[in-house]
Amino acid sequence: MGMVYEGFDPGIERRVAIKTILADFLDEADMDDAIARFKREAQAAGRLHHPGIVSVYELGEDAGMAYIAMEYVEGNELKKLLADNSKLQIIDIFEIMKQILAALEYSHKQGVIHRDIKPANIMVMSGPKVKIMDFGIARLESSNLTQAGTVVGTPTHMSPEQLMGLTADGRADLWACGVILYEMLTGNSPFNAETPAVVMHHVLQREPPPPSTVNAGVPVGFDAVCARALAKKADARFQSAREFQVALVQALKGRTSGDRTSSVMIEPVARTVQKKGLSFRPEALAEIEKALSSYIGPLGKLLVARTQAEATTLDEFFRLLVENIPEEDERAEFLKKMNAFKKPAGATSITPPAAASRVAPAAEVAKTQISAPAAAPAFSPEMLATAERRLASYVGPLARLLIKDAVGTSMSAKDLYAQLAAHIDSEDERKEFLASLPRQG
Repeated sequence: MGMVYEGFDPGIERRVAIKTILADFLDEADMDDAIARFKREAQAAGRLHHPGIVSVYELGEDAGMAYIAMEYVEGNELKKLLADNSKLQIIDIFEIMKQILAALEYSHKQGVIHRDIKPANIMVMSGPKVKIMDFGIARLESSNLTQAGTVVGTPTHMSPEQLMGLTADGRADLWACGVILYEMLTGNSPFNAETPAVVMHHVLQREPPPPSTVNAGVPVGFDAVCARALAKKADARFQSAREFQVALVQALKGRTSGDRTSSVMIEPVARTVQKKGLSFRPEALAEIEKALSSYIGPLGKLLVARTQAEATTLDEFFRLLVENIPEEDERAEFLKKMNAFKKPAGATSITPPAAASRVAPAAEVAKTQISAPAAAPAFSPEMLATAERRLASYVGPLARLLIKDAVGTSMSAKDLYAQLAAHIDSEDERKEFLASLPRQG
């Protein structure tokens, strides 16, 4: 529908990319659709300001020709890298996916669903650094430019709900990311076929073979990540790009990401913590969980519990936790926050709770933050139901599981509410959530 030119903006002396509509090659009906897509791309990308998304500078018209002036990016489309059979190392695949997901996490929070994530719309620069392009069929929460029943996108990278003409949310973009991950790991499309009709049948009905069975060099942990990303039902997939990121970190570390957070997982972990590992005062544990969750979302609490059960020293505890944070600068920031929980110089280990009476003198200061857990108070069903209902408006169905987990470690209503609020990313929304709860006794 268009042509992209390299241009130069003399006002601020920078190169730009200029996208135009090829009106001479379109009939009137196609032209109307092209203009609508053009407008949508400018609206969608124009509201997004993220290093992983191509910036839009201007939407205009000149001599009857509509154009978009946007950021000029030097690099290769991921499509070209895959077509050239470029051998991507696992660490490079992880880095590319991490950046795509970080950009989508931001985009989704701004109310923009891309709906056409595919290798041709991913620009890869040296580093590697990644930028997402072409928001021409994006769905904006405040726009009525697209309707349910309209099938738009690229069949090999379209989610089942898109192919069925249903309204798609951010989980459709995550499905497409699952396809891209599979392609980078194996060099093959999980749903490629001779005709679009067969492609659609594969997307709706076929389960692709695990990546490690196609490419023996793929760590088996990525099999579970791809399987969940490509689940036919949106509710069975990753529910956010951040959650997808965390699963990738776990797979890269050689661990399986596990199923979605569930009471079946939480309860055994909680019981294990009582038997071995490190034990923290509830207020200290809540601070650690809050800090980690600010970087990786609701899974932070579960990972803290799991790591608490595994680690036998504070250094090991924090080292394992920080590996779940994808961004290097965020890792450093997290560790800086955790300095308050570390022991004085020279103390390198901590005795598990079962042997607390034999703690060495050098670790006495650490005991001010660490102790055996106290019995949790009882909370009324009415209070918990209210908290769940209010929390669900911010984090969705995960609210019930987060509350069930928090009840076991909260020593008061104030502590419970604080733990729940830590799972809400926005500071304003956290305050709003806390203000909406019943007064604490």
